[in-house]
Amino acid sequence: MTAKSGQPLSFARIALALANDYCQLFVIDSDDDSYIEYTTIGAEKELVQASSGANFYTAVPENARKQVWPEDQEYFLNAFQKDTVMKALENGRSFSLTYRLNIEGNPHYFSLKAIRASNHNIIIGVQDVDDRKRKELEHEAESRTYTEIVKSLASQYEVIYHVDLSTGHYMEYSSSNRFGFFRPGEDFFEASADNIRKVIHPEDRERVLHEIERDVLLNSIRTSGSFTIVYRQIFDGVPQYMELLAFHQEDNEERLVIGVRNIDAQKKQEEENETYQRIAGALARQYEVIYYINTDTDAYTLYSSTEQYAKLGTTVQGSDFFADAASDIRIYIHPDDVSATLQRLSKDRLMHDLERNGTVTITYRQILGGRHRYMNMQVVQPQNDPHHIVIGVSNTDTQVRREQSLRAQNQTFNDISLALAQQYEVIYHVNIRTNEYSEYSASEKYARLKVGTRGKDFFSETQINIKRDIYPEDLPMLAHAMQKENLLKNLFAYGKTFLNYRLMIDGKPQYVALYAILPKEDSDHIIVSVANIDASKRMEAAYQDALDLANKDAMTGVKNKRAYAQAEAELDELIQARSQKPFAVAVCDLNGLKQINDTLGHKAGDDYISSTCSIICNVFCHSPVFRIGGDEFAVILQGRDYDNRDGLTKQFLETLDAHKNNGVRPCAFGISEFNSEKDMRVQDVFERADRLMYKDKEKCKKMNPFTDPAGA
Repeated sequence: MTAKSGQPLSFARIALALANDYCQLFVIDSDDDSYIEYTTIGAEKELVQASSGANFYTAVPENARKQVWPEDQEYFLNAFQKDTVMKALENGRSFSLTYRLNIEGNPHYFSLKAIRASNHNIIIGVQDVDDRKRKELEHEAESRTYTEIVKSLASQYEVIYHVDLSTGHYMEYSSSNRFGFFRPGEDFFEASADNIRKVIHPEDRERVLHEIERDVLLNSIRTSGSFTIVYRQIFDGVPQYMELLAFHQEDNEERLVIGVRNIDAQKKQEEENETYQRIAGALARQYEVIYYINTDTDAYTLYSSTEQYAKLGTTVQGSDFFADAASDIRIYIHPDDVSATLQRLSKDRLMHDLERNGTVTITYRQILGGRHRYMNMQVVQPQNDPHHIVIGVSNTDTQVRREQSLRAQNQTFNDISLALAQQYEVIYHVNIRTNEYSEYSASEKYARLKVGTRGKDFFSETQINIKRDIYPEDLPMLAHAMQKENLLKNLFAYGKTFLNYRLMIDGKPQYVALYAILPKEDSDHIIVSVANIDASKRMEAAYQDALDLANKDAMTGVKNKRAYAQAEAELDELIQARSQKPFAVAVCDLNGLKQINDTLGHKAGDDYISSTCSIICNVFCHSPVFRIGGDEFAVILQGRDYDNRDGLTKQFLETLDAHKNNGVRPCAFGISEFNSEKDMRVQDVFERADRLMYKDKEKCKKMNPFTDPAGA
């Protein structure tokens, strides 16, 4: 075959050059589609003519149905058509196609490639790629397997390792900016041992090294099917609890999957629960039973100090307090009290009364020891814990029956006694038709009711007395609440009213609580009782002061990392509820701290931290500043500071420039705003600000190459 010019075809030399890579070659005359097929034989791969034909593209379908693997035939014929091939060869390009041939009843991968040898000739080479293709497919399958593992675990674990036990090679995936991304490694167990020595808490280090040693780990997995270990890892100088889970990949004993997650919040919650259980144990001596209820899930824990009560059928732990309580009420409560108790103890009613009054009291009769006894239920919500309520149940049968006996003798005396039984120190019995009243006080000396004064107009005299005796800041609230129409409106609506305020006693403000009730048996009178709660309120204040101290950084006086985590959690709840107002997060990281510590000492380093913190606080004076690491601060800008964030940023950078040391600012800085369209949590905003801060730190390094390379 010759070219149209009559000269020998140059493709012959091309074909010889290709013979080492291809097992078949087709030379096609693109003018009339005639072709010659060449194949290689022998160890030297000598090229010999195997066949020829008048029309290559007509012969292709017939040969494809005989030789191409059935599942690939339709795909092959649709792809390998003359128009498709010719279009692909335009402008010097090539055409390639991978498919399977039927070799002795088994699929075998081949690849063909077409190129234009001259204006009138096309060369198609066919190459055996079975080994290479199968390795690619095996690798793809393994990658898909690992990807599936990562997808299933990524929401629960911060970092996941996929380990080949035969080689020790591993792939690391992390969804946390602390750990990274997809990253390969050579020897998992050696790398793990190195990291354990660097970052694991000293008290846990030897234990983790032993348990993660290859043979020990595999033996644990063979014994139990999986392996779990909890340890402490150091982050920014602070230990945090981590959990590691290891197990074999399904259907492949040579592959190990290891997930690591941060359980620090969970462990701290468990410690808080243990503390609460100790408190509950102490309280249980005062109550027959105490319930600790999660109002988000309705799950509860029961604490009981009375064996008799514990046999009533209520479980130690349960998943739905309100459903279980409704069931028990119908079984154990006196029939006359069932309806009212069910209504008062329904979740919606109970939470409404708690929000309005701060506490709920329910009295009912329950079967104990074979007869009905009066019980008293107190419901409160722990301070700073909107997700739980505590219910204490005490046996008040003796007390109530004594009160009933007194009531039979003197209804008024009984009402007053009932109020005094609640430990109130002064009681007013007020006729709401005439406004006349009697005042009673409890005398410790005689331990009986002692009549004090009588008056003709309780409400007008109260308005006069509160101006004289009430702490000035509480005066407007109490004056409004104690107006006759306001007080009676609340009493007729709810049966009782609570008020907390401060009374001036011996020249000092003391907390007192006012409790007003409307007796069912006497619609013409109300009873107003006052108790001194100063000691308990001051205990609450001391507790709050202790809590504030726990959230404060000792060196700088600003909020600490624990306070930041609380603020972050509160903002995250608002973000999830789509009720979060605009805010921004600024991140500051000190420059050159390590160099100062190394050259001038840690006292100088502490002074440097404090002075830089003062700069931050002075500029962002209306925003909370948090020290979240040894040399790292964060600021949450809201309200006025958020609106003026651009001006504050400019002021802050100018202030940093004014305090440069050797041409370097005291700290690197980054700020980012919350984007409600894409941010799902505060961490998203923080990470953007953190990246901007690190860019700024890089600029600082370029300005002074002697700056600590770690940026500390």
